[in-house]
Amino acid sequence: MWPSLRRAARRAPPPPPPPPLSCALALSKNVGHVFPICSGSMDSKLTGGGLSDSGCQVLSQLLPLGYPESLFPIFRRFCAESTDRLTNSKFCDELRGHQAADQPDDNFDCNDEPSHGNVTIEASKKLNATKPSISGSWSSNMDHSADLKSRHRSHRPFLFQAVLDAPSHSIGSMLDRWLGDSNQLERNEVLLVLFHLKKQRLYWKALQFVEWMEGRNLLNFEERDYACHLDLIARNSGIENAQKYIARVPKPFRNDILYETLLVNCVCVSDIQKAEKVFREIRNLSLPLTVSACNQMILLYKRVARNKVADILMLMEKENINPSPFTYKLLIDLKGRSNDMSGIELVLNKMKASGVEPDFATQTMVAEFYISGGLTEKAEAVISEMEMEYIKDKRHAIRSLLHLNAALSKPGEVARIWKLCTDPNLEDFMAAIEAWGKLGCIKQAEETFEAMLETTKKVSSRYYNAMLSVYAENKLMAKGKEFVERMSSDGCPNGPLTWEALIKLYVNSGEVEKADSFLLSVTEQNPDRRPTYGSYIYLLRAYAEKGDIHNAEKIFDRLKMVGYPGRKPPYAVLLEAYVNAEVRPYGFRERMRADGVHPVKKVIDHLKFLDKLYLKGALQN
Repeated sequence: MWPSLRRAARRAPPPPPPPPLSCALALSKNVGHVFPICSGSMDSKLTGGGLSDSGCQVLSQLLPLGYPESLFPIFRRFCAESTDRLTNSKFCDELRGHQAADQPDDNFDCNDEPSHGNVTIEASKKLNATKPSISGSWSSNMDHSADLKSRHRSHRPFLFQAVLDAPSHSIGSMLDRWLGDSNQLERNEVLLVLFHLKKQRLYWKALQFVEWMEGRNLLNFEERDYACHLDLIARNSGIENAQKYIARVPKPFRNDILYETLLVNCVCVSDIQKAEKVFREIRNLSLPLTVSACNQMILLYKRVARNKVADILMLMEKENINPSPFTYKLLIDLKGRSNDMSGIELVLNKMKASGVEPDFATQTMVAEFYISGGLTEKAEAVISEMEMEYIKDKRHAIRSLLHLNAALSKPGEVARIWKLCTDPNLEDFMAAIEAWGKLGCIKQAEETFEAMLETTKKVSSRYYNAMLSVYAENKLMAKGKEFVERMSSDGCPNGPLTWEALIKLYVNSGEVEKADSFLLSVTEQNPDRRPTYGSYIYLLRAYAEKGDIHNAEKIFDRLKMVGYPGRKPPYAVLLEAYVNAEVRPYGFRERMRADGVHPVKKVIDHLKFLDKLYLKGALQN
């Protein structure tokens, strides 16, 4: 198996630079155990085929370690439930025994069973009282027993809400007061707080919360607690500070979990030098080399150094590390982005020969690549197989099938699949709206939107934005403006996603300058809110396509000033402006080097083309 996989990794032509994968996708299984994650939409809507993430839309799903992928629907409900509902024993039984469809991919296996335990930390009214005793271990299973429902719930404020409402500069003092009011700090509630802070991307508050617990000695920190702290430091303060933190961790806890957490964060920011250094440290310290660590390096090399993927596969063969399902998904994604359809089939054959059956997410990815590669018949065969196997028992299959049939320009099939959804929820409605919008069936999209509003009294702006995006993609400026007025009259909040949809509406209608003016206006009027990364990229790409170097550089500088953690400046998009204007960008390589951006093959080719163009002009002169 290994030689053929290595040949497949080497054989394909270099891929175009893919959009960055979700950092969530980069998370290893150990990190997921420490810091539960829930993000993104239910379906793997793979733009251009493959694993992708752009702006604030995360297209892959993660679960805490130990839970099968089938638990994701119940975790989505967990995030939305009230406190009393979360502590209900019936809900907990449902969480433990739920057997639903396999969900879109994650970056870890689910063979490890979580430890069980319910640890309570007693806090006295005064902070200088005796240190609370601790028994058990931090359980990643949110085991809310019936006791938690009745114990101190009547008089105790919900800790997460207290942390959420507290100003960032006074979280510590608020938590001190909370403890002083005869409250108990429970391990399960700590997990709940971290879960929700992570869900809302409040990493700074999560870091302050963890440091407050460590500073007050309220926890006997264990290996996964240190890994959680390191992960938050890396997210908030950068990789360098996370590396310094390792020196403060007791030697017995400087294990593979800690270093893999650091490796994941290096991969998230595509820092190849630091990632390779951490990977070498794992081997030099004789720590266990796991398949998740190898997957991180494949994920990194797939983005910035495709020729090194075969080296990781060779290392896995040498160390007798069997590829996981996620390893195969990465290789399929690599082949698909290289437009190597035979390579995809080779990996699929090896996958099945190893006893690993492609799950729904993998089949969706393969169908997307077949569609983008023009292999319509093969795509239809995969979609037909997915429908027969999943649509009866797995609700999320309808959403992906709507998306795939829309990509195949089959309105009849979209209508048929939508009729099979007899009791649609909001996510189903949104998937149908997007499918109709992709087909240009505006009337059907509007009817679906109105039907959605009839099922519930009030929906969030996210679903309004889906309809607004339909108008934007189909260049319906008049309808888009009317819909914005309706959003305002319906009391729908105006936020970054709405701004992004309006920018797309202006750009697609050819009014790039209005889009630029609008983005500048909302940024100045809302200093406490940041436009999405996709808003700047969409506008930058519009100027680049016109060869407008001046305005492209202006948007590029504004994007850098706003700053988006984990994202490198989009030099590849900026360079398109110089290519279309046929102007040599002086000092472009030095600018990239200063920002720590590694040029991909497409950027290198563009720079060579512009250098030749400049030399040709110089010779003529």
